[in-house]
Amino acid sequence: MRTKRVLGGAVALIVVLATFSAVIASRRDASVLDPGGPVAAVRSFVSAVVDGRTDEAARWLDPKGECGPEDLVYGFITPGEPPPARVELVGSSTEGSTATVEVVIRLGGDEVGPFGTSEYSERATYSLRSVDGAWRLTGTPWPIESCSPGG
Repeated sequence: MRTKRVLGGAVALIVVLATFSAVIASRRDASVLDPGGPVAAVRSFVSAVVDGRTDEAARWLDPKGECGPEDLVYGFITPGEPPPARVELVGSSTEGSTATVEVVIRLGGDEVGPFGTSEYSERATYSLRSVDGAWRLTGTPWPIESCSPGG
């Protein structure tokens, strides 16, 4: 009986410590984030996309890139009702005037169905380049599936 209590207490302590560590780590990452860096650019782009602010999202695209504002038309998000969203940084690297940022994008999750939450997640890798001192997304960034000729 005493062994079960000790084991239960140890498990509870581990859960509390893991939760505390996660909270501290998430706050540290947010405060250390360079507001002018490539990770912040990706976060701003994804937030604008999820909120349906296509003009703001288009601002983060490389003006000489493959994609333009007209490519930001997508049908999985209902205007005026943005889904709950989280963007989790997987990793990033910067080399000179180019950068790569890999994230996991999690949408939904408020409704609970027979198989758990209705959360959808997707891993996305963004390529960026520095344009006049600001980071802009190149290539075909999530959620764009293809770009029109001439960007």
